[in-house]
Amino acid sequence: MKKSLIALAVLGAAASAQAADISLYGVVDTGLAYTYNDDWTLGKDNNELAVVHSADGESNLEMASGINASSRWGITGSEDLGNGMKVGFKLESAINTDDGSLGQGGRLFGREASLTLSGDFGKISAGRMGGVGSSAGTYDYVYAIGEAFDGGDFNIWGMTASSRYDNMITYETPEFAGVKVTAQYSFDGDTGADNDDYLKDSQHGDEGKTNVDRYASLAVTGTVGNLQFVGAYENFNHASTSIVKDDGHLVHLGGNYDFGVTKVFALAQYYQGIRNAAGWDMSDDLVGAFGPTNPDSEGTDGFKGYGLHIGSITPIAGGDLTLAAYFQDGKLENVYDGDPDKYDIDAQYVGVSARYAYHLSKRTDAYLGAGYAKATLDTGSLEGSVFHDMEKELIQAYVGLTHRF
Repeated sequence: MKKSLIALAVLGAAASAQAADISLYGVVDTGLAYTYNDDWTLGKDNNELAVVHSADGESNLEMASGINASSRWGITGSEDLGNGMKVGFKLESAINTDDGSLGQGGRLFGREASLTLSGDFGKISAGRMGGVGSSAGTYDYVYAIGEAFDGGDFNIWGMTASSRYDNMITYETPEFAGVKVTAQYSFDGDTGADNDDYLKDSQHGDEGKTNVDRYASLAVTGTVGNLQFVGAYENFNHASTSIVKDDGHLVHLGGNYDFGVTKVFALAQYYQGIRNAAGWDMSDDLVGAFGPTNPDSEGTDGFKGYGLHIGSITPIAGGDLTLAAYFQDGKLENVYDGDPDKYDIDAQYVGVSARYAYHLSKRTDAYLGAGYAKATLDTGSLEGSVFHDMEKELIQAYVGLTHRF
């Protein structure tokens, strides 16, 4: 009798799961990575802030997670509501397989936590998810379509991207002749923590208010024969307490074409009022280094410039060879020095990479790769500057295994 009740309970649970169409999935990726760094970055010289040789040809061999594909696990589910309508959810968690810790700052479902209603009208999603130019999650269109590595090759990636955002609403139209439109808005991009580039002593603000970061995007994607294309605009409404004074703008145009023997990718972008570009960001304390110590007057208009990418994926000997090249040219605009003079700092990034992934099975790949990148900030262009240019030079090589379930 007891065994019958247990069997009935198991069958009931299975039937319920089947009715709700719930699935568990994931990726486990672990490898060994060698990196060589030669950096001139911010530090102390005789107790004065200066550009110093912080990594003089340092080599390192380490175990790393997510080299070929980000390690993660997730749960998806959907229910048919009738009349052509469905409700679904996606909960996705980042994991670091080298030490078992959670990614995304320790958030349980930091990669995505969304609820979606779909029907003849298209679909509406709400929750935490990636922007259209973030190389992250369900609505990753710019880099999934326009970039060979869809988010760079390990430590090498010379493009500017958005991110995952909290409190996001996304609407996507149905496809018309292979074309669809996606629109997004976030009321507060990061509810859980202050931004790295907030002015000193400022606190995180209120959702939907000017004292928090807000985000909006619009993307058009489509397929014509062997051609896929994407055009997108992203707006970054920086918090009023940010050291980046102007709103950010990021425009993408790209696509890929499948020639059969190889698939070629190309992507161009223009950015203005952006917090990170050309391998540098506000967490490098750029404004603090070259601006005033008064937190009420320091600031910048952010990075302005353009980025280019070309790449390819070619099936070879039971695997895929991916090649990529990146270039960015820009400047950190109107760094305020408190006089109230302003100046610009030129920035540049170049990077090349290659990876070969051999398909051991439909779900398992063995891979190896290598690449080179260099990022520079022309601090010597500042009048009276005695700083060495800030530089970051990287050589990498790696090998590893990816399994999907």
